[in-house]
Amino acid sequence: MGTTVEDVVIVGGGIAGLATAVALKRAGIEALVLERSEGLRATGAALTLFPNAWSALDALGVSHKLASYAPALKTYVTDLDTGEVQEMSYTRANGDPVGPRSVHRKALLEALADELPIHSIRFSSKISAIETQQHEDSSIAIVHMENGTVIKAKVLIGCDGGHSVVSRWLGLGEPVPSGRSSVRGLAVYPQGHGLDHNVQQFVGLGRRAGLVPLTNKDIYWFFNCISPAKGTSLAEYPEDIQKEVLENYAKDPPTFILRRCTALRSFDANMGSADV
Repeated sequence: MGTTVEDVVIVGGGIAGLATAVALKRAGIEALVLERSEGLRATGAALTLFPNAWSALDALGVSHKLASYAPALKTYVTDLDTGEVQEMSYTRANGDPVGPRSVHRKALLEALADELPIHSIRFSSKISAIETQQHEDSSIAIVHMENGTVIKAKVLIGCDGGHSVVSRWLGLGEPVPSGRSSVRGLAVYPQGHGLDHNVQQFVGLGRRAGLVPLTNKDIYWFFNCISPAKGTSLAEYPEDIQKEVLENYAKDPPTFILRRCTALRSFDANMGSADV
């Protein structure tokens, strides 16, 4: 398949990888992004961006593309054991909102990808091995692809998640389980959900649930709990995840959101993960 030489190679085309590529481009440095998936990964439904993250997107020149996602005005935290509700307001002294913004993950990925030359993201790129080769007074990374292609990279940046092939090449340890598991989903109301643009959280012993409107029709929700016993895990398929959460975990938080889910994902949280 041949050998090519690149100045900078970024492994992983998620948010971290694309944001790094955009930052380098703004500094006049072109990078090649290798992504194992066939296209931009939409898993994860949505994510919440706090003001510092929004400032980073502004510095990258992409925040204006996501301006339709309004910042939350308030957060309400309900203690499921006592019924106590705490209220936090996200406004400056002059009344300007400064709350977190929850956005569709795919929209953020597309906003970043649109800033890059089309040839700079190489999808369906699976790495079989990485080795180091001495070159003059420095070393370079030799990236072997499953299709037989070899890429020589002067700089190799790993943005490929918790089970990173780049981390293994560097000799870093495996991610350590945090003892927590999460389920995230997206509930869609074609006629509108009618909720104010506030964050709702429900906390209890060993669990936390929350929801926040993305648009006037979409609601992003999450559920965190202590991980199941060793050797078991949360369900894998969306219908099974929904059933398991409703029957075994969501006894106290509102369940009307869970019953309207169109996207679900469960995962075990690991410390030391590079995935964003």
